[in-house]
Amino acid sequence: MDWFYGDSGKQIGPIDDASFEGLVTAGIIRDETLVWRAGMANWQPYQTIRPVAQPTALEGAPGDMKFCSECGRSFAPDDLVAFGNSLVCAECKPLFTQKLREGIRPAGAIHYGGFWIRYLAVFVDSLIFSVVIVIVFAVGLMLFPVDWANLGRSPAGLLQLLELEGVVWLSALLFAAIYETLMIGRYAATLGKMACGLRVVMSDGGKVTYGRSLSRHFAKILSGFMMFIGYIMAGFDDEKRALHDRICDTRVIKK
Repeated sequence: MDWFYGDSGKQIGPIDDASFEGLVTAGIIRDETLVWRAGMANWQPYQTIRPVAQPTALEGAPGDMKFCSECGRSFAPDDLVAFGNSLVCAECKPLFTQKLREGIRPAGAIHYGGFWIRYLAVFVDSLIFSVVIVIVFAVGLMLFPVDWANLGRSPAGLLQLLELEGVVWLSALLFAAIYETLMIGRYAATLGKMACGLRVVMSDGGKVTYGRSLSRHFAKILSGFMMFIGYIMAGFDDEKRALHDRICDTRVIKK
């Protein structure tokens, strides 16, 4: 399974398991290095997910050990306090809770894209979409010329206009489906989401497949029903999920 890790603020990967272990051995990936792979809910310091050496019979068996997400030391599960996906020891608990009160996001925590930043991303995509519509309309005029001077004087002129509108809207619907399917499936974001620093992932942090991306595109139609109530849901959901995110089990997160 491919790994990703952070180095000097940059995301590096994917790399396979053997290469990953080699970087660990070489000291390039250290305990504090943030790492991620499919199946992990969020980026975590390597020390929180590294394999624990099995004790020998002489050493005794201390049981399953967990790591504090702040200091990285190992503890028995009962000695750690859970804050969402983070486990914190008693010594680090005061500092950790102070960070939460000050709005400081713990390392590796997921930061979901809120309603307004998502609205801005949709607005940027709408501008791109408008340019495409203008281009398609111009091409449609060449393929289906309309006699504007006699438009209201004969049924033929009206038929020409309907043909043009049909071509434009059919092309627009096809472009929208292809655009979002390919962009989300390949890059996890449309151009609008890229501009706003957003990504679309599965609930476990994994990549969205092309099929799931296409389904999510059509699920947006349901979000648009009833005065866009499906989109407005994102403003009140703990994980900022719109209706189409709930249907397709996706999340929009900040990079």
